[in-house]
Amino acid sequence: MSGTTPLPPTSAAAAHTAAGRRTGDNLTGSLRVFLAAPFVQFIDPADGVVRPQWRQRLSALREALLDAGHAVFNAHHNEGWGEWGLPPQECVPSDFRAMQCADLVLAYPGTPPSTGVALELGWASALRKPVGLLLDPGTTYSPMISALGEVSPVLQLPFDGSWSTQCLDGAVHTALDWAAGLGVRPGPWSAPELDPALAYHRHATDRPDTPAAEPAAAETVVPA
Repeated sequence: MSGTTPLPPTSAAAAHTAAGRRTGDNLTGSLRVFLAAPFVQFIDPADGVVRPQWRQRLSALREALLDAGHAVFNAHHNEGWGEWGLPPQECVPSDFRAMQCADLVLAYPGTPPSTGVALELGWASALRKPVGLLLDPGTTYSPMISALGEVSPVLQLPFDGSWSTQCLDGAVHTALDWAAGLGVRPGPWSAPELDPALAYHRHATDRPDTPAAEPAAAETVVPA
């Protein structure tokens, strides 16, 4: 687990870095990032899988983290976007174990806010994990979400709700620079060899002794 000291909420403006510095230059090593987002409300009841629009959006967000060189836990991806969903007796322990091992949490609570994401944010704050929150403009959130920074390090990220590549890249870059400013470092479970057991994933080229996979076709982000 990361030993980050809790800090008050940080404005997005304060998290931006000086011109010319690359994203997360001060980060020491590859982080484990827990990517949280609603699941049930994104499911199409007709086929039981995540709607294409949301699959494309979350995939783009996940890829931005992978491209930055970090390992990512995302239940949507791990469960085939609903095609092979785990039973509660398996998915809850898996999620909690991944949260325990996370160095940084990036969460999109959704509109309306997801109760599942709210639970994960509760875990994160209890474990003193730094959290980047993607909040929809115009949505009213419970004080348990909007004031989470009173008990744990929280950054409310600039997010215009467009889910454009520029918007997602900006949010990810800001979150990683903020984590660098906090002095976040990889925890004791950061070894790539532990990825399968912890359900974290990273680009094949970031794993030692692993041949590079064929590049996947880029997924187009669907606007609202």
